[in-house]
Amino acid sequence: MTIATIVGPALASAPSRNERDTRNGGPTRPFLRCLRIAIGAAGLLAALAHPLPAFAAKPALTDVKVFPADVNLKTRGDRQSIVVQAIYADGVTRDVTAQASFTLGNKTLVKFDHFMLTPVADGQTELKVKFQGKTLVVPVKIEAAKVAEPISFIKDVMPVFTKAGCNTGGCHGTSRGKDGFRLSLFGYDPDGDYHRLTREAIARRINLALPEESLILEKATRKVPHTGGELFKSDSEFYRTLLTWLQAGAPKDGPDVTKVVRLEINPRQSVLEGTGEAQQLSVRAFYSDGTDRDVTYLTAFMGNNDAAVKVSASGKATALSRGEAFITARYEGLATGVQVLAIPKNLQFTWPAVAENNYIDTQVNAKLRKLRIAPSDLCDDPTFLRRVYLDITGTLPSPDQVRTFLADTSGGKRDAVIDDLLGRKEFVDLWVMKWAELLQIRSADQQVQMSTKSALQYFDWLEGEITQNVPVDVMVKKLLTATGPSFEEPAANFYKIERDTLKLSENVAQAFMGVRVQCTQCHNHPFDRWTMNDYFGFAAFFAQVGRKAGEDPRETIVFNSGGGAVKHPVTGKDMAPKFLGGAQPEIAKGADRRQVLAEWLTAPENP
Repeated sequence: MTIATIVGPALASAPSRNERDTRNGGPTRPFLRCLRIAIGAAGLLAALAHPLPAFAAKPALTDVKVFPADVNLKTRGDRQSIVVQAIYADGVTRDVTAQASFTLGNKTLVKFDHFMLTPVADGQTELKVKFQGKTLVVPVKIEAAKVAEPISFIKDVMPVFTKAGCNTGGCHGTSRGKDGFRLSLFGYDPDGDYHRLTREAIARRINLALPEESLILEKATRKVPHTGGELFKSDSEFYRTLLTWLQAGAPKDGPDVTKVVRLEINPRQSVLEGTGEAQQLSVRAFYSDGTDRDVTYLTAFMGNNDAAVKVSASGKATALSRGEAFITARYEGLATGVQVLAIPKNLQFTWPAVAENNYIDTQVNAKLRKLRIAPSDLCDDPTFLRRVYLDITGTLPSPDQVRTFLADTSGGKRDAVIDDLLGRKEFVDLWVMKWAELLQIRSADQQVQMSTKSALQYFDWLEGEITQNVPVDVMVKKLLTATGPSFEEPAANFYKIERDTLKLSENVAQAFMGVRVQCTQCHNHPFDRWTMNDYFGFAAFFAQVGRKAGEDPRETIVFNSGGGAVKHPVTGKDMAPKFLGGAQPEIAKGADRRQVLAEWLTAPENP
């Protein structure tokens, strides 16, 4: 089992200490309870059977969604694409934008053409969308319709390089660049990119006297030899964007330029039935000044399973074969994504009556239903017994134990054997071993500087926590907030094993959140949403962890120093603590940042 099998369910659904287990008539044991649920679902996850007979009638339309739900147009060049998705009773979704009807409340304020809204005059109106008897209303607000927004290097030019693939790892985004020209990977360093474009090789990459003869345009359109080939045509919008910037004198954005704080991609999930069925995606950026913008045309899309679903440069996801894909959308250093499922056309299938014994069954069944896959039957008794012994104790049952179990004809014998195994010492030994590896408990390591006594005390503390069935969220909170002499507070050895602030934050993210952020120390994550700001903001939680030697040289005293910071390597600024994937909390000066992090990480509402 992975760490997610234990930490995930425990943090998300660990019951209170006062909750009672009605079946056993005693206190609920959170750690064991989540493990029991996982094991109970193992039969459902083990194998997938063949499809069953067909639906009797065509699935009915259950819902219609319009994206975005509201439209805000600001300045003359703004625009917003509209996408309509129909959802049917069998879970299938269809892009019905072309089949829907649209009615504008006031055509003098906004223009609607090819499913795109553009501003005409200031005011407010609405767009009515109808499809098969269902009507939705999208409010539309227009501001500064006659005002042209100045061209922005960060908001307009940099996304062109990302969209065209110029700053990817296979091109100029590599650490050494390509053909003498380097860009930051996916544009994580706009200031550095601006300098390299405008200050390196003066009058070579840009030509302000004759903008059309700038090398960045001639290379991209392949008017001159270019290793990367032709990236766009001279009549394309990308070409016009770069030309407009050059004609304006290649201006650099001021310090007050608005920043993207969030990306929104819709629809959040699609189930496409049949080869060739497609769904257009829509991406909207939200800025630090409260405005938003449709950036679908500037977004770089990438899928992780082109054999099942392929996404085009314009953001249209097309089903090719049965399977699942995750589509990543990247704009201005941020990334987000959606799930797209592809299933065969007219698949003869009926969902069987399947028992759901816990929330894991519910989630698995929902996924299998969308994929049109019936769960396999429960495994037989010998298979179950072997699996449950290996999962819980890491051992195999003896021949006598197998014979006794097979001879038992009672209905609750599987639950009984699980309860029996969870109470054994082998269960504790197995999970202490797993956690000891996760926490890197070891001695005789010069890099770690852990004495045998410290390692033994740390190990004994861990064994005591699991033996006493301490909830995982409580145990993790003890580790993160550990303070005092390591001989008296063995959990403080968590901060003795790893003393480097950045590596410590990486370990916490990977061990307790299941997130790998190591590569964002140098650049934004190429395949996930994490950025360098996320990395160093999260590391700032551990910047004030103090350590000093105790009376015994083998002992370390861990404390909150109340001072210290983590600097961003690109901007050189001190980073404020920020939850990974969350908000930036307000922390009083001198307060223990680890306590704030621990409360957030173990909060019931934190997924």
